[in-house]
Amino acid sequence: MGAWFATFLKRNDHQVIVSDRNRSAARNLARKNGFRFVEDYAQAVPLADLVILATPTKVTEGVLEQIEPHISAGSLIVEISSVKDPLKRTLQTMRRRGVAILSIHPMFGPGVKNLAGKTVLAVTLPRANRNAKKFLSIFRKRGVRLIQCTLDEHDRLASILLALPHFINIAMVNALRSLGVDPNRLRETAGTTFRLQLLTAQAICQEDFGNEVSILMDNRYSLNTLTKFAEQSAATLNLIRKRSRSSMLRLLGNSRGFLERDKLFASAYTRFNAAVEASSFG
Repeated sequence: MGAWFATFLKRNDHQVIVSDRNRSAARNLARKNGFRFVEDYAQAVPLADLVILATPTKVTEGVLEQIEPHISAGSLIVEISSVKDPLKRTLQTMRRRGVAILSIHPMFGPGVKNLAGKTVLAVTLPRANRNAKKFLSIFRKRGVRLIQCTLDEHDRLASILLALPHFINIAMVNALRSLGVDPNRLRETAGTTFRLQLLTAQAICQEDFGNEVSILMDNRYSLNTLTKFAEQSAATLNLIRKRSRSSMLRLLGNSRGFLERDKLFASAYTRFNAAVEASSFG
Protein backbone atom coordinates (compact mmCIF):
# COMPACT_ATOMS: atom_id res chain seq x y z
CA MET A 1 0.00 0.00 0.00
CA GLY A 2 2.99 2.33 0.37
CA ALA A 3 3.42 2.71 -3.38
CA TRP A 4 -0.33 3.20 -3.74
CA PHE A 5 -0.40 6.04 -1.20
CA ALA A 6 2.67 7.70 -2.72
CA THR A 7 1.14 7.66 -6.19
CA PHE A 8 -2.26 8.75 -4.87
CA LEU A 9 -0.81 11.77 -3.06
CA LYS A 10 1.37 12.76 -6.03
CA ARG A 11 -1.75 12.80 -8.21
CA ASN A 12 -3.33 15.09 -5.62
CA ASP A 13 -0.53 17.67 -5.93
CA HIS A 14 1.61 16.63 -2.96
CA GLN A 15 5.38 16.43 -3.05
CA VAL A 16 6.30 12.88 -2.06
CA ILE A 17 9.38 11.51 -0.29
CA VAL A 18 9.79 7.73 -0.12
CA SER A 19 11.97 5.68 2.20
CA ASP A 20 12.04 1.91 2.64
CA ARG A 21 14.31 -0.77 4.04
CA ASN A 22 14.26 -2.22 0.51
CA ARG A 23 16.26 0.70 -0.80
CA SER A 24 16.58 -0.60 -4.33
CA ALA A 25 12.81 -0.95 -4.75
CA ALA A 26 12.17 2.46 -3.18
CA ARG A 27 14.81 4.10 -5.36
CA ASN A 28 13.28 2.59 -8.50
CA LEU A 29 9.79 3.63 -7.42
CA ALA A 30 10.98 7.20 -6.83
CA ARG A 31 12.78 7.40 -10.18
CA LYS A 32 9.78 6.04 -12.07
CA ASN A 33 7.21 8.35 -10.46
CA GLY A 34 9.15 11.54 -9.76
CA PHE A 35 9.31 11.05 -5.98
CA ARG A 36 12.23 12.07 -3.83
CA PHE A 37 14.13 9.13 -2.35
CA VAL A 38 15.77 9.31 1.09
CA GLU A 39 17.65 6.26 2.35
CA ASP A 40 17.05 6.54 6.10
CA TYR A 41 13.71 6.90 7.94
CA ALA A 42 15.26 9.22 10.49
CA GLN A 43 16.41 11.56 7.72
CA ALA A 44 13.14 11.44 5.78
CA VAL A 45 10.70 12.06 8.64
CA PRO A 46 11.81 15.60 9.65
CA LEU A 47 11.42 16.72 6.02
CA ALA A 48 7.68 15.99 5.92
CA ASP A 49 4.55 17.57 7.37
CA LEU A 50 2.68 14.34 6.70
CA VAL A 51 4.26 10.93 7.38
CA ILE A 52 2.49 7.81 6.12
CA LEU A 53 3.69 4.56 7.64
CA ALA A 54 2.76 1.71 5.31
CA THR A 55 4.75 -1.14 6.83
CA PRO A 56 3.83 -4.77 7.58
CA THR A 57 1.69 -4.89 10.72
CA LYS A 58 4.23 -6.92 12.69
CA VAL A 59 7.02 -4.34 12.29
CA THR A 60 4.92 -1.17 12.54
CA GLU A 61 5.47 -0.76 16.30
CA GLY A 62 9.24 -0.97 15.93
CA VAL A 63 9.29 1.55 13.08
CA LEU A 64 7.08 3.93 15.06
CA GLU A 65 9.50 3.76 17.99
CA GLN A 66 12.41 4.38 15.62
CA ILE A 67 10.95 7.49 14.00
CA GLU A 68 9.12 8.90 17.04
CA PRO A 69 12.07 11.07 18.26
CA HIS A 70 12.42 12.62 14.80
CA ILE A 71 8.81 13.73 14.31
CA SER A 72 8.22 17.38 15.09
CA ALA A 73 5.21 18.57 17.09
CA GLY A 74 2.48 19.74 14.75
CA SER A 75 3.19 17.03 12.19
CA LEU A 76 0.62 14.42 11.21
CA ILE A 77 1.54 10.75 11.14
CA VAL A 78 -0.75 8.28 9.40
CA GLU A 79 -0.39 4.54 9.97
CA ILE A 80 -2.42 1.88 8.20
CA SER A 81 -1.82 -1.36 10.13
CA SER A 82 -4.49 -4.06 10.28
CA VAL A 83 -4.08 -4.51 14.05
CA LYS A 84 -4.01 -1.46 16.33
CA ASP A 85 -3.66 -2.76 19.90
CA PRO A 86 0.14 -3.35 19.83
CA LEU A 87 0.62 0.29 18.75
CA LYS A 88 -1.42 1.98 21.49
CA ARG A 89 1.44 2.74 23.87
CA THR A 90 3.67 4.33 21.23
CA LEU A 91 0.80 6.24 19.66
CA GLN A 92 -0.22 7.70 23.02
CA THR A 93 3.40 8.73 23.70
CA MET A 94 3.51 10.57 20.39
CA ARG A 95 0.17 12.20 21.07
CA ARG A 96 1.43 13.59 24.39
CA ARG A 97 4.31 15.20 22.50
CA GLY A 98 1.83 17.08 20.33
CA VAL A 99 2.07 14.84 17.26
CA ALA A 100 -1.29 14.37 15.57
CA ILE A 101 -2.03 10.75 14.74
CA LEU A 102 -4.39 9.31 12.17
CA SER A 103 -4.65 5.55 12.50
CA ILE A 104 -6.56 4.35 9.46
CA HIS A 105 -7.42 1.05 7.83
CA PRO A 106 -8.32 1.17 4.13
CA MET A 107 -10.77 -1.68 3.58
CA PHE A 108 -9.39 -2.23 0.09
CA GLY A 109 -6.11 -3.29 -1.47
CA PRO A 110 -3.57 -1.58 -3.71
CA GLY A 111 -5.29 -2.85 -6.85
CA VAL A 112 -8.28 -0.55 -6.41
CA LYS A 113 -8.76 2.07 -9.12
CA ASN A 114 -12.11 3.64 -8.22
CA LEU A 115 -12.49 4.79 -4.61
CA ALA A 116 -16.21 5.52 -4.82
CA GLY A 117 -18.08 3.37 -2.31
CA LYS A 118 -14.93 2.06 -0.64
CA THR A 119 -14.53 2.20 3.15
CA VAL A 120 -11.78 3.59 5.35
CA LEU A 121 -11.86 3.06 9.13
CA ALA A 122 -10.27 6.04 10.89
CA VAL A 123 -9.06 6.74 14.43
CA THR A 124 -7.94 10.34 15.03
CA LEU A 125 -5.77 11.21 18.04
CA PRO A 126 -6.76 13.77 19.18
CA ARG A 127 -10.20 13.40 17.66
CA ALA A 128 -10.45 17.03 16.48
CA ASN A 129 -7.41 17.68 14.32
CA ARG A 130 -7.26 20.03 11.37
CA ASN A 131 -4.47 18.20 9.52
CA ALA A 132 -6.16 14.83 9.87
CA LYS A 133 -9.45 16.32 8.66
CA LYS A 134 -7.68 17.81 5.64
CA PHE A 135 -6.05 14.47 4.78
CA LEU A 136 -9.33 12.55 5.10
CA SER A 137 -11.12 15.10 2.93
CA ILE A 138 -9.08 13.86 -0.03
CA PHE A 139 -10.80 10.49 0.33
CA ARG A 140 -14.21 11.94 1.13
CA LYS A 141 -14.20 13.97 -2.10
CA ARG A 142 -13.70 10.74 -4.04
CA GLY A 143 -16.70 9.00 -2.54
CA VAL A 144 -14.99 7.03 0.21
CA ARG A 145 -17.06 6.13 3.28
CA LEU A 146 -15.09 7.33 6.30
CA ILE A 147 -16.04 5.45 9.46
CA GLN A 148 -14.73 6.99 12.70
CA CYS A 149 -13.99 4.53 15.48
CA THR A 150 -11.69 3.93 18.45
CA LEU A 151 -8.58 1.74 18.43
CA ASP A 152 -10.41 -0.97 20.39
CA GLU A 153 -13.50 -0.83 18.18
CA HIS A 154 -11.29 -1.13 15.11
CA ASP A 155 -9.73 -4.36 16.36
CA ARG A 156 -13.12 -5.80 17.35
CA LEU A 157 -14.45 -5.04 13.87
CA ALA A 158 -11.30 -6.33 12.17
CA SER A 159 -11.62 -9.66 13.97
CA ILE A 160 -14.95 -10.08 12.15
CA LEU A 161 -14.35 -8.23 8.88
CA LEU A 162 -10.86 -9.65 8.27
CA ALA A 163 -9.85 -12.50 10.56
CA LEU A 164 -13.13 -14.41 10.15
CA PRO A 165 -13.37 -14.49 6.31
CA HIS A 166 -9.64 -15.10 6.00
CA PHE A 167 -9.87 -18.00 8.47
CA ILE A 168 -12.89 -19.46 6.66
CA ASN A 169 -11.15 -19.36 3.28
CA ILE A 170 -7.85 -20.75 4.58
CA ALA A 171 -9.75 -23.64 6.15
CA MET A 172 -11.69 -24.21 2.91
CA VAL A 173 -8.51 -24.30 0.81
CA ASN A 174 -6.90 -26.82 3.15
CA ALA A 175 -10.05 -28.95 3.14
CA LEU A 176 -9.82 -29.04 -0.66
CA ARG A 177 -6.11 -29.83 -0.43
CA SER A 178 -6.77 -32.71 1.97
CA LEU A 179 -9.42 -34.09 -0.40
CA GLY A 180 -6.78 -34.29 -3.12
CA VAL A 181 -8.88 -32.49 -5.76
CA ASP A 182 -7.53 -30.54 -8.75
CA PRO A 183 -8.35 -26.80 -8.38
CA ASN A 184 -8.43 -26.44 -12.18
CA ARG A 185 -11.08 -29.15 -12.43
CA LEU A 186 -13.08 -27.53 -9.65
CA ARG A 187 -13.03 -24.17 -11.39
CA GLU A 188 -14.02 -25.75 -14.73
CA THR A 189 -17.01 -27.60 -13.28
CA ALA A 190 -18.15 -25.12 -10.62
CA GLY A 191 -21.27 -23.02 -10.58
CA THR A 192 -21.25 -19.34 -9.72
CA THR A 193 -21.31 -19.76 -5.93
CA PHE A 194 -18.20 -21.91 -5.74
CA ARG A 195 -16.36 -19.92 -8.40
CA LEU A 196 -16.86 -16.69 -6.48
CA GLN A 197 -15.77 -18.42 -3.27
CA LEU A 198 -12.69 -19.87 -4.98
CA LEU A 199 -11.81 -16.46 -6.40
CA THR A 200 -12.04 -14.97 -2.89
CA ALA A 201 -9.80 -17.71 -1.47
CA GLN A 202 -7.25 -17.26 -4.23
CA ALA A 203 -7.10 -13.50 -3.64
CA ILE A 204 -6.58 -14.04 0.10
CA CYS A 205 -3.81 -16.56 -0.53
CA GLN A 206 -1.96 -14.00 -2.64
CA GLU A 207 -1.71 -11.52 0.23
CA ASP A 208 1.39 -11.05 2.37
CA PHE A 209 1.71 -14.09 4.64
CA GLY A 210 3.17 -12.10 7.52
CA ASN A 211 0.21 -9.75 7.48
CA GLU A 212 -2.16 -12.73 7.38
CA VAL A 213 -0.57 -14.15 10.53
CA SER A 214 -0.88 -10.76 12.26
CA ILE A 215 -4.56 -10.49 11.35
CA LEU A 216 -5.23 -13.94 12.81
CA MET A 217 -2.87 -13.95 15.82
CA ASP A 218 -1.95 -10.39 16.86
CA ASN A 219 -5.50 -9.07 17.15
CA ARG A 220 -6.58 -9.93 20.71
CA TYR A 221 -10.23 -10.18 19.61
CA SER A 222 -9.61 -12.67 16.78
CA LEU A 223 -9.39 -15.80 18.90
CA ASN A 224 -12.80 -15.23 20.45
CA THR A 225 -14.38 -14.54 17.04
CA LEU A 226 -12.81 -17.59 15.45
CA THR A 227 -13.73 -19.78 18.44
CA LYS A 228 -17.37 -18.75 18.01
CA PHE A 229 -17.15 -19.75 14.36
CA ALA A 230 -15.58 -23.10 15.21
CA GLU A 231 -18.31 -23.78 17.78
CA GLN A 232 -21.06 -23.00 15.28
CA SER A 233 -19.34 -25.11 12.62
CA ALA A 234 -19.17 -28.06 15.00
CA ALA A 235 -22.82 -27.63 16.01
CA THR A 236 -23.95 -27.48 12.36
CA LEU A 237 -21.85 -30.51 11.46
CA ASN A 238 -23.43 -32.38 14.36
CA LEU A 239 -26.91 -31.68 12.95
CA ILE A 240 -25.80 -33.10 9.61
CA ARG A 241 -24.23 -36.12 11.28
CA LYS A 242 -27.50 -36.79 13.16
CA ARG A 243 -29.56 -36.06 9.99
CA SER A 244 -31.72 -33.78 12.09
CA ARG A 245 -33.73 -32.07 9.35
CA SER A 246 -36.08 -30.16 11.63
CA SER A 247 -33.19 -28.68 13.58
CA MET A 248 -31.36 -27.77 10.37
CA LEU A 249 -34.45 -26.04 9.01
CA ARG A 250 -34.76 -24.09 12.26
CA LEU A 251 -31.07 -23.12 12.06
CA LEU A 252 -31.48 -21.91 8.48
CA GLY A 253 -34.52 -19.88 9.51
CA ASN A 254 -32.60 -18.27 12.35
CA SER A 255 -29.76 -17.47 9.97
CA ARG A 256 -32.09 -15.78 7.51
CA GLY A 257 -33.80 -13.89 10.31
CA PHE A 258 -30.47 -12.46 11.43
CA LEU A 259 -29.48 -11.41 7.91
CA GLU A 260 -32.88 -9.84 7.23
CA ARG A 261 -31.91 -7.18 9.76
CA ASP A 262 -29.57 -5.87 7.05
CA LYS A 263 -31.58 -3.33 5.04
CA LEU A 264 -29.94 -4.54 1.80
CA PHE A 265 -30.81 -8.20 2.35
CA ALA A 266 -33.67 -8.20 -0.17
CA SER A 267 -31.33 -7.22 -3.01
CA ALA A 268 -28.63 -9.76 -2.10
CA TYR A 269 -29.26 -12.19 -4.95
CA THR A 270 -29.33 -9.41 -7.52
CA ARG A 271 -26.06 -7.97 -6.18
CA PHE A 272 -24.50 -11.44 -6.08
CA ASN A 273 -25.25 -12.01 -9.76
CA ALA A 274 -23.94 -8.54 -10.62
CA ALA A 275 -20.67 -9.39 -8.85
CA VAL A 276 -20.43 -12.64 -10.81
CA GLU A 277 -21.02 -10.90 -14.15
CA ALA A 278 -18.50 -8.18 -13.30
CA SER A 279 -15.80 -10.76 -12.55
CA SER A 280 -13.49 -12.21 -15.16
CA PHE A 281 -15.08 -15.65 -15.04
CA GLY A 282 -18.61 -14.32 -15.79
